[in-house]
Amino acid sequence: MRQIPPALQAHLDSGVTTLCRLLKITLADGRQFGATTLDRDIEFEGLIYYAQNGFDSSIIASDTSFDVDNAEGYSLYSTDVPGITVEMAERGELDGAEWAMVLVNYRDLSMGALLLDGGDIGEVRTVKNTVFIPELLSYAMRLRQSIGHVDSVTCRAIFGTPANSQTGCGVNAESLWQPATVTAVDGDEPKVTYKVSNIASLPTAAKRWRVRWVSGDNVSARLYQVEAVDTATGQITQIEPLPFAVQPGDALEIREDCDKQFSTCKYHGNWLDFKGENLIPIGQASDTPGAGVPGSTGGGSSFHFSQQRH
Repeated sequence: MRQIPPALQAHLDSGVTTLCRLLKITLADGRQFGATTLDRDIEFEGLIYYAQNGFDSSIIASDTSFDVDNAEGYSLYSTDVPGITVEMAERGELDGAEWAMVLVNYRDLSMGALLLDGGDIGEVRTVKNTVFIPELLSYAMRLRQSIGHVDSVTCRAIFGTPANSQTGCGVNAESLWQPATVTAVDGDEPKVTYKVSNIASLPTAAKRWRVRWVSGDNVSARLYQVEAVDTATGQITQIEPLPFAVQPGDALEIREDCDKQFSTCKYHGNWLDFKGENLIPIGQASDTPGAGVPGSTGGGSSFHFSQQRH
């Protein structure tokens, strides 16, 4: 049941209304950005909702069966409006952001607001460098998500998370980061190869790697996967696309990543926190590619058990 302020309810019942929607986006670092469906700016509860950054909510669906609520907002960027920029979206600064949409009477904001929906921002894209399209995922969608774990040969933990967390790993990944600086760039998208300094001390036995950029155009909190690292020559091959070109002098941090295998967990001395069932018997890899991985499909049964009768 929605909580509607009495004054706003009376306005809704009047038959002639002056209503508009306000969309507030709160970034993970606390910064807030507002947009409105009205043709002029509105200041509400200390935040300015910009009309020139107007949005169009394509759908907000909700019913008593708790089906997935979803909406998609379209917002135009404007260089003279403080708030979100295309570069911010490209760098991933909208990752982990939250949104809330309310209904207000723009002629009398003292009536309060009716909360229509709220939730997390999903995928963010840019179109022709002028539009960002955040996927607005309602909190009600979480009621449709499965809670619990399935059996898997590989580990289900997120590498670097605390052992006592929901995705508990137990390895202190922050201590593994090694600073480096780009000295030369060779190649362009989709695969970029660049040389860096100061990575000769990295472990050569690592099978996967992650980098995060701390200076340059690509600086963000995102962790990017790289295809190969040559610690002897300092050469890194970037497999995951970057939003901006790599330039000599850009600073980054690199660390090994986990391949979710039990042997890797033992290498880190963390086997007691292994979140997998590595002793489950499985079929031959040629018969069942990806067997033991949740959600995988193969040519036969994922698990092979034998039974003896006495």
